[in-house]
Amino acid sequence: MIYAPVSKPSIVTSNITAVETKDFSLTCQATGQIHAYQWFINGVAPAGSRIQLSPDKRTLTLSRLTRRDNKGPYECEIRNPFYSNRSDPFTLDVAYGPDIATIVHSPDEYPTGANITLSCVADSNPAAQFTWLHNGQPVSNSATFSIIASLSDAGTYTCTASNSFTGLTRTATKNIIIYAPVSKPTIVTSNITAVETKDFSLTCQATGQIHAYQWFINGVAPAGNRIQLSPDKRTLTLSRLTRRDNKGPYECEIRNPFYSNRSDPFTLDVAYGPDIATIDHISDQFATGINVTLSCVADSNPPAQFTWLQNGQSVSNSASFSIITSLNHIGNYTCIATNSFTGLTRTANKTLMIYAPLSKPTIITSNNTAVETKDFSMTCNATGQIHPYRWFINGLAPGGNRIQLSPDNRTLTISSLRRSENKGPYVCEIENPLFRNRSDPFTLNVTYGPDIATIVHSANEYPTGANITLSCVADSNPAAQFTWLQNGQRISNSATFSVIASLSDAGTYTCTASNLFTGLTRTATKNITIYAPLSKPTIVTSNITAVETKDFSLTCQATGQIHAYQWFINGVAPAGSRIQLSPDKRTLTLSRLTRRDNKGPYECEIQNPFSSNRSDPFPLNVTYGPDIATIDHISDQFATGINVTLSCVADSNPPAQFTWLQNGQSVSNSASFSIITSLNHIGNYTCIATNSFTGLTRTANKTLMIYGE
Repeated sequence: MIYAPVSKPSIVTSNITAVETKDFSLTCQATGQIHAYQWFINGVAPAGSRIQLSPDKRTLTLSRLTRRDNKGPYECEIRNPFYSNRSDPFTLDVAYGPDIATIVHSPDEYPTGANITLSCVADSNPAAQFTWLHNGQPVSNSATFSIIASLSDAGTYTCTASNSFTGLTRTATKNIIIYAPVSKPTIVTSNITAVETKDFSLTCQATGQIHAYQWFINGVAPAGNRIQLSPDKRTLTLSRLTRRDNKGPYECEIRNPFYSNRSDPFTLDVAYGPDIATIDHISDQFATGINVTLSCVADSNPPAQFTWLQNGQSVSNSASFSIITSLNHIGNYTCIATNSFTGLTRTANKTLMIYAPLSKPTIITSNNTAVETKDFSMTCNATGQIHPYRWFINGLAPGGNRIQLSPDNRTLTISSLRRSENKGPYVCEIENPLFRNRSDPFTLNVTYGPDIATIVHSANEYPTGANITLSCVADSNPAAQFTWLQNGQRISNSATFSVIASLSDAGTYTCTASNLFTGLTRTATKNITIYAPLSKPTIVTSNITAVETKDFSLTCQATGQIHAYQWFINGVAPAGSRIQLSPDKRTLTLSRLTRRDNKGPYECEIQNPFSSNRSDPFPLNVTYGPDIATIDHISDQFATGINVTLSCVADSNPPAQFTWLQNGQSVSNSASFSIITSLNHIGNYTCIATNSFTGLTRTANKTLMIYGE
């Protein structure tokens, strides 16, 4: 193959203009014997997911152009095995924008007569063209323009930036407000009269371009949760007026960004009261014949007017009046204070009690008998003007959650009587503020029990022939009566009885203690066990033969009253993870027997609280093996005519039985056999050792070579 030099390539583009975010392709234009095309961007091979090459690498496509990343320069190179040539560098001028249109360096608000200059900027290649609109009407085709502010110049100014190469348009908007001076405001109130505890509103009345309303109370801004402003702050509402806090004076001020004006001060005259009607300090309780004056006062603006009532009937229209006390004056006295301006009425009440001497009270009980754990009530019986009833127990006021008094304290109830705490004596007392009297002491005899029936000083287990004495005690008032039962059958009506122990005396003994006054019955129970001597146990095995590596169980066979089973191996208690006992310890299981560790001897012992007995020793004969079959050490090579003995050994209990094979054919059933060597004896000899008890078989092999002259 003959190659000529290649001509210089040129770069041809897919579009006249490279526009940002659009795709753009460059093709390597060349002629000649071209084997390969190669591109270079900024002197290095193109890379990145946004750069694609055609299959022949002749065309390079840039996806989603960016102004910074895709300038280049770009070069394409052509090659064959002997020649190469590279194009001139090609730089992209990427058209972009406008990015964002921005109105710069101008405020949003102006007073009339101010000079307003609006400027718009937008990054673009080539440079953007600008258009200005005022409230949708064109006002300028330059980036910057100026006006002298008047009210007609207020509104929305829109700047539009365009790029004919990219086809993009961006806009920016500014709202401009023009302010004129504001007039002096006035304060308008919601009501003619300001009444304490009521709400009261003041509204700032004004005209003009008002940006904000501001209130002043006593020269400072309003504060506190009782002062509310409307969302536009034009109306100030005072919640729950008070005479001291809400006098004022109040001022309202209106403002816009360039002008302000303030109202004249406004002062509130707050009507209030009556606050609280109060009856002057006098006692509530009197004896008959006392001169008593009742006086009422109430703070109010204007002053309150008064009315007095006795038990709902009018008795006076002045602030004070007097009486000479008698029983007819007992009752409720009400002072009514009224203010017609606020519409409020206040009342005060005082109850007068007039008392006579009291007679001696007596105590009446709810039951004839006081029974422990039952409720018991005592009522204070008396007549007269009794203000409180009062009780004393052992000279002290009753206390504790088990003692309850009726709402009038007249009846005292003791819940769940107790013998020690509720004897008394009890006294009831009646009184009023001028007189007092007390009953005679009253003492309670509390019947109780039986508390707990207890069987004392006796064991639960006995050997046959022992003397058993059972005694029952129970604290009771009056003394308890006793009954004994054995297994449900009555055997005694006394607190104590005795028997000589036999097996028939075993069972459940129940003592019953009774009190006819309280109606209570208590019982105590004792289970008595009688033990006879134990017979000698025997050991029974799970299998006839104990085989090494297998599990083996021994069970303690016995009869009688057995409390516990105990095992001994070589005279000591069994231990180790390979020795398991059943839950009742009657069966001992040996896991994975070994010839050395599990010989024993084994003994089992049975026990109860009064006797024990142990089995005869039981030794284990553990069968095992064959372990390993081994052929005695002899040479593997012999000359013909030599007397050779082959012997096989294998440790086993009972001893193993042997079979010899020569090349798979049986030649002997003994542990050893002899041959006079000949060439017929060449081959593999296998010794097979078998134990029929363990079921195991072991083998050993030896290969003999016999050589002739």
